Amino acid sequence: MTFDAHLVASDWLSSFSSALARRDVCLSTTLFLPDGWLRDVFTLTWDIRTLEGQDKIAAYLSESLAKTQIINIRLDETPDLAPRVCTVPLSENMSSVQFGFQFELPHGHGCGLARLVEDPNGTFRAFTVLLALCELRGHEEFSRLPFRDDLLVQGRDPEAEYAEWIRQVETEPHVLIVGGGQSGLDVAARFKQMNIPSLVIEKNARVGDNWRKRYPSVTLHSIRRQHTMLYQPFPSTWPDFSPRDKLAGWLEQYVITQDLVVWTKSELQAHPQYDEKTGQWEVIVVREGVEVKLRPSHIIMATGMLGRPLIPAFIDVERFRGQYMHSSKFPGGALFAGKRAVIIGAGESSIDICQDLVLKGANSVTMIQRSSSCVIRRDFFNNFMKQLFPEDEPMDVSDLKFAAMPLSLQTKLMVASRQSIIDAHEDVYEKLRKGGFSVIPGPDGGGTYVMYYTRGGGYWLDKGGAELIGNGRIKVKHGTVDRFIENGLVLSDGTELLADVVVFATGYTSMRESNAEVLGPEIMKHVGPVGGRDEDGEVNGLFRQCGHPGLWFAGGDFFYSRFFSKQLGLQIQAIQSGILDVPKH
Repeated sequence: MTFDAHLVASDWLSSFSSALARRDVCLSTTLFLPDGWLRDVFTLTWDIRTLEGQDKIAAYLSESLAKTQIINIRLDETPDLAPRVCTVPLSENMSSVQFGFQFELPHGHGCGLARLVEDPNGTFRAFTVLLALCELRGHEEFSRLPFRDDLLVQGRDPEAEYAEWIRQVETEPHVLIVGGGQSGLDVAARFKQMNIPSLVIEKNARVGDNWRKRYPSVTLHSIRRQHTMLYQPFPSTWPDFSPRDKLAGWLEQYVITQDLVVWTKSELQAHPQYDEKTGQWEVIVVREGVEVKLRPSHIIMATGMLGRPLIPAFIDVERFRGQYMHSSKFPGGALFAGKRAVIIGAGESSIDICQDLVLKGANSVTMIQRSSSCVIRRDFFNNFMKQLFPEDEPMDVSDLKFAAMPLSLQTKLMVASRQSIIDAHEDVYEKLRKGGFSVIPGPDGGGTYVMYYTRGGGYWLDKGGAELIGNGRIKVKHGTVDRFIENGLVLSDGTELLADVVVFATGYTSMRESNAEVLGPEIMKHVGPVGGRDEDGEVNGLFRQCGHPGLWFAGGDFFYSRFFSKQLGLQIQAIQSGILDVPKH
């Protein structure tokens, strides 16, 4: 059967527009498949919601359409978002008519993306619909900063204007961003273009040190296209998988090229105070040993999804005569050539360190696996990433399309593909089983990306580790550590492992927990969960209200900070404009 994608999209969007204009919940809902999905990003409510199935969509629209209205819905005719027939991501057997659209709200502009598929009767209905707030009217994002455009305008001194702008940001920031990693810098770059004065403070001596201080073999396992920063793609010569030091250097120069205001060697002093009457914080930043008082309206904790290193309380560890350290302090395998190494844990850091030790000449390498781990081949994972983030597509378009695939839907599609994933990994799993490694394809087959937001660990992407486990160069033992002895450790089943070095690849505290001490109990008692997923499957606490006024958390992978930095800025603008109420204690 052949059909005109543009006509299919136009007809469906016209019906959807008419139904929303009349606030006709019944008609709006029937335009979705019975198991269709609606994801609303700060459009009908000031939150991120994902609704699965007609009943939940109907209940949501019944409540939300009574409070606001979407009008002037129209197709997005730009080449990358115009209607086309394509395969639904993560589902090889499902074709759809995909298209972008735009609309208006009482307070701003919105954009969306729909994927329509044929039902058994041949009628096109929505499989997924994304609605996202894109701009507040009168607060549209700059394409560039006006004072950096032309140095030769009579009567103007753009460099002096720029210096004055920096002075104002440093003395009267509207937003204080704590953390100069990729999330903090993406938010700062976005806010600069949204005219939200933002100061970034970074505790390390240099931007990028959060990467430089990790073990030398660290590389990002997603393709460079997926981990691109806002407004600034990597050069074509950049490696597919960014090495630690190259990424650190990229972040450092990003501050310069994006004109960001960043203080290094600076930390937020514990227990900032919030004044509900003024809507401002009273904070002290210790900058190179000097206390600086600031009164921002908002604090964004961009300190990373992984908090402090988590080291279990092992019995008799002080008796061990060798070296021991958390994986965050591992200096590289070259220092342990000829040594016997034991790595406690079986996640991504563990396999990276094990592999590094083997390749750098360790005498023996043993991994202690406490529970089953999810393993996916890196090339398998990145084949999906290449489809989702193609090189020839604008990044904002790729991000919009990916945002239209909520985590819960990604989970279901991965679960539905569970057997095909297992079949595609049979050779890898056979090697792992041969080496005694217990492997699962994710919770219910949900895969590694979902595990990142659900558990924050328990998985790894294979880039040769399975081969080393299969041939015995990385040995695997199961169980927990009972106690340490002078020349090694003893497992719970009584097995003794001799070691010269032990690495604790035992994970990290949560983002919420790691910030509790600096924020203090009076603030934290109002803060809800940060990380993990809510009943809709959305990530708790990130880029959305956390429960305490003027306090936000920013984290996640590179996509998350690229896309949701805009929505965080929109919430801050809406509060400043009186459109959005500040939550009360």
